[in-house]
Amino acid sequence: MKKIVASLSLLCAIASMHAQTTQYTCGSAQYLTSLDLQHPGLQAQVEKITEHSNYRSRGTTVTIPVVFHVVYNTTQQNLADTYLTSQIDMLNQCYGRTNADTSNMRAIYQPRVGSSKIRFVLDQTIRVSTSNTSFDASSLWGFSGSDAVKQTANGGSDPVSPDKKLNVWICNLTIDGSDGLIGYAYPPVGAPNWPAGSSAPAGMDGVIIDFTDIGGISKKPLGYSSGFRGKALVHEIGHYLGLRHIWGDDGGACHTDSGFKDDGLSDTPEAADATSFDCDKTVNSCTEASGDLPDMKENYMDYSNAACQNSFTKMQVSAMEYVIDNIRTSVRVPVGIEAIESVSKNIVVYPNPVTDILYVDIHQIEYSSAIVSLTNALGQTLYTSTIEKTNEPIELNTRTFAKGFYVMNIQLDHQTSISKKIMIQ
Repeated sequence: MKKIVASLSLLCAIASMHAQTTQYTCGSAQYLTSLDLQHPGLQAQVEKITEHSNYRSRGTTVTIPVVFHVVYNTTQQNLADTYLTSQIDMLNQCYGRTNADTSNMRAIYQPRVGSSKIRFVLDQTIRVSTSNTSFDASSLWGFSGSDAVKQTANGGSDPVSPDKKLNVWICNLTIDGSDGLIGYAYPPVGAPNWPAGSSAPAGMDGVIIDFTDIGGISKKPLGYSSGFRGKALVHEIGHYLGLRHIWGDDGGACHTDSGFKDDGLSDTPEAADATSFDCDKTVNSCTEASGDLPDMKENYMDYSNAACQNSFTKMQVSAMEYVIDNIRTSVRVPVGIEAIESVSKNIVVYPNPVTDILYVDIHQIEYSSAIVSLTNALGQTLYTSTIEKTNEPIELNTRTFAKGFYVMNIQLDHQTSISKKIMIQ
């Protein structure tokens, strides 16, 4: 399991103390610094995203299709589909603010927090067996070793349409050979008014996450006993959609100190540095001139204990929705089938539980072809079939399958995937 050790510094500062092994939980700030060395000016341009004053919230919900790349060296790392579907549930609860633990938010912050119109759907799962025992980043030399997970030629898995889908690579992620890195994300870059060279290198866009923190409520992450709750991906997708850490990654400064940086959002209170994985709500690390409030330990973009995190602020939500509408404009389910919940309601699977023949009726949905697959709790695909548009229910004989729970995935026109839980008895 991953060991969580709080020790943060910018990558350029690490170069002067390379003899010391530095561990991270989220490496996105260090990753951005590393990218800036390759593409000068990129970091400054990314930071401008959260300095706008014209944020607008979306009027309608946008659904982001997620491609999971499960890159495994051991059986344990080859996570079953139940971990993945539970993670999608966790994302939708946290971004929709329907998670039960929002009741733990302090009253002083209730007016500041809100739900987003961002939802996620599992579009595709790709499983790749690798000879790499881990994908290792370097506090001194950068992230090319861990970015190898994004490349089939280097033991990983090539991305799938990163301009249209959120690619998430799940692997054994390490830094300097130690279990101190949980994840990192490529930031949103390439806005029209940015200089040439600030776009993502081919195949780099997406999120990398350690396999021990994938899951949610219905299927607990393998690192649950170490404090993991499936919220690391909530945090990293926040970076993918333009959010900074709430303390600004400035090395512990407040607004009166030299070198002070903020996250650019006025409804997240000042914080000197990252929370050390606790939930101490008495901490007030920076005193603001007016409206001073304690550190917001409940925020997903802090390093507080995952059990403590439960909300984004309204401006964080607005910032992410700004990125979706102005930068990551094509990362979404096509408009014609954007209403995933409506699509799911029009897919009828019966009887459930089933003993003999399972029927899948999708005739009420507009589509050209559908891929129907059935996966067991071990993540093994036992059945798959491509079906052309038909008004007749699809029939699946389940007599030869062992009793238990299964996940049926229905992918429409290679774009939208709907999952249904099936019980065979």
